[in-house]
Amino acid sequence: MEISCGYLYTLKMFLEEKLDSEYRERVEKIKCAIDKMIEETDFSYLYSKENRLLSIGFNIEENKLTDTYYDLLATEARQASLIAIAKKDVEAKHWNNLSRTLTKIDKYKGLISWSGTAFEYLMPNINIKRHKGSLLDESCKFMIMSQQKYANKLRNTMGHIRSGI
Repeated sequence: MEISCGYLYTLKMFLEEKLDSEYRERVEKIKCAIDKMIEETDFSYLYSKENRLLSIGFNIEENKLTDTYYDLLATEARQASLIAIAKKDVEAKHWNNLSRTLTKIDKYKGLISWSGTAFEYLMPNINIKRHKGSLLDESCKFMIMSQQKYANKLRNTMGHIRSGI
């Protein structure tokens, strides 16, 4: 739900650029449908007021939120959070509860994500501006550096294995 709203918003922005095309009427209908889907998405059902975080899901059998949360700023959670706050489905102070925990590799630091994938760090930047020099910008650079370092380590390991060393 959280990610799909972000994608819908991105699609809507793309379609707005196509308004001068021959498909103007179709584009307007699609944009209206997207607006309706975003508006009808209610993040408050997944919001834990106690933790001030969005839960990853709802356990129907137990009739309660799961105990796992979208809580890391360096992931798609920030996209869902901004949309939920903008729609007033959750309180704005929720933003402050997104974790800004740093990790360190050599002398470099960056925000942690769930798995350290490029997707988690970079996907929200599709529709959320990343400001040069900000913590999020530096964390994206940190992620790229750490993945390059890991790839080099794998390359060296594979080279030693192939050469029989």
